[in-house]
Amino acid sequence: MSSKEKEIREFSEKMLKGTALALKKLVEARAANNETMIVSDNNGKFKKVPARELLDIVRKQS
Repeated sequence: MSSKEKEIREFSEKMLKGTALALKKLVEARAANNETMIVSDNNGKFKKVPARELLDIVRKQS
């Protein structure tokens, strides 16, 4: 693996970790305020979900 490829891989990993952390913080804040979030399902349809339900999923993934 070249140094450029390694640099790109490391950057991608950092971006994914940062995005996951931002999502976790957003869901935690919404759950603390008993709010809902809009998400899409596997078919691309949007639905409203209580943030507390998403919080369990997000915490398991991190």
